[in-house]
Amino acid sequence: MRLARDGGRTALVRRFASQPWGAVQVARSDASGVAEVVLTNPGGGTLGGDRLELTVEVGLGARGTVCTQGATKVYRGAEAVQRTRLGVADGGVLEYVPHHVIPFARSRWRQDTVIDLAGGARLLAWEAFGAGRLARGERFAVDGLASRTLVLRDGAPVAADGCELRGGGEPFGGWAYLATVFIVAPEGLGGLADELHALLAGQGAAVLGSASTPQEGVLCARLLTATAPALTAALNALRACARPVLGLAPAGREIV
Repeated sequence: MRLARDGGRTALVRRFASQPWGAVQVARSDASGVAEVVLTNPGGGTLGGDRLELTVEVGLGARGTVCTQGATKVYRGAEAVQRTRLGVADGGVLEYVPHHVIPFARSRWRQDTVIDLAGGARLLAWEAFGAGRLARGERFAVDGLASRTLVLRDGAPVAADGCELRGGGEPFGGWAYLATVFIVAPEGLGGLADELHALLAGQGAAVLGSASTPQEGVLCARLLTATAPALTAALNALRACARPVLGLAPAGREIV
């Protein structure tokens, strides 16, 4: 899909989707002109062996939010893979805020994300994973869970992150959910990092997290939570703090 500036708002000027992706839905949750694109999966989850490709291009001065209709459920079977490529031109702003991944027992999931930003672009992106179907007593019963994320600015790497897990044990140290947040802007983000670090510290016993700036204009936050509602609340709170830095008005709705 491609988002482009159209007067005072952003329009979805190109879209294409095929199974297992569903229809690409566009909404405007507020009056700011930011396009909100909701990714859907009519099958209700990702089957073993699925191959998903997602490409999002944000043009000059365009602003968009890309989210999912719900958590990504990964069913057991052969390895399922999602490859995501996000590109943001100068003056563009992208929020990539999908729901978390829930790996079922005996599932295998691999995701690879590359985010390519121009020097004047702004970004908020996150990824999150659950320990499994906790209500059914499944904790890290997966056969494999892997993630790789690379963030580029003007073609140079500014952040790289990933994990590779096998079933068993407690790789989250007894916590149930893990999330990583990336914020990138042309200016320094030290003040925002301090604000987010304090915000996470005040989320209560169900959240453990921190935020820092490994280099100028790049902020990374990591959080562990005990429950899905705590994860959602913490991520939405981080988003609310970050949107002014991205040049965005308060969100018309939260990611729920």
